[in-house]
Amino acid sequence: MAHPAVQFVDVSVSRGGRGVLHGVSLSVAAGQTLALVGRSGSGKTTLLRLVNRLLDPDRGEVLVDGLSTRAWNAVELRRRTGYVIQDAGLFPHVTVAGNIATVPRLLEWPAARVEARVDELLTLVDLDPAVFRGRWPDELSGGQRQRAGLARALAADPPLLLMDEPFGALDPITKGELHVEFQRVQQTLHRAIILVTHDMAEACLLADQIAVLHEGELIACETPANVLASHDSRVTSLFGKLRLKPEATQQATPRGRE
Repeated sequence: MAHPAVQFVDVSVSRGGRGVLHGVSLSVAAGQTLALVGRSGSGKTTLLRLVNRLLDPDRGEVLVDGLSTRAWNAVELRRRTGYVIQDAGLFPHVTVAGNIATVPRLLEWPAARVEARVDELLTLVDLDPAVFRGRWPDELSGGQRQRAGLARALAADPPLLLMDEPFGALDPITKGELHVEFQRVQQTLHRAIILVTHDMAEACLLADQIAVLHEGELIACETPANVLASHDSRVTSLFGKLRLKPEATQQATPRGRE
């Protein structure tokens, strides 16, 4: 039986003498998108940072592909884990192509393979390589930067993708376009994805499972439909009127190419 892509087993974390996570246990399967939601300070980003060992738990274990993160070589773990943050985090003095090529070059891929991978990924995220590979990050719109950031995270074909508020700084129209693009990419690649978001509609739209954190405790981990049906006041206060709109859980259909 295959291991979960990521598994948290009774994980607790304290920082500065204050408990941040308390006995969290959950898992993410290959090909599954898990959204982490909760109020600010609930432990979402802390949980995310445990996966690629930017933090270690005080108690419990985090397993990636069945192996404790403490047993992984930290550099190897991070290279097989794509990371996408708000506003993409592109290196400002490197072209789009150079940003995407960063990890493949560290892995000493042949130059021709790197160039082919850059073009493949730009095409995947709907950025024309002939137009965008030589551009600088400050020449891109916010949505284009996020697309390039996603391409960079996927460059070495990682089985696991971590996304920390990747669409949070975008206007609603651009965010909606990228939601469709995200779904298309996931339908193509079937990666294990952990997504941190404050946007409950986004969580319902993009995730297969939603994990709800409250003051460092996991209070729900269910499908979007089951989360919306919850009667727990801590959950209902987050999702509000979405609970009356079951269509929020429906997956958007990627637009056809025109």
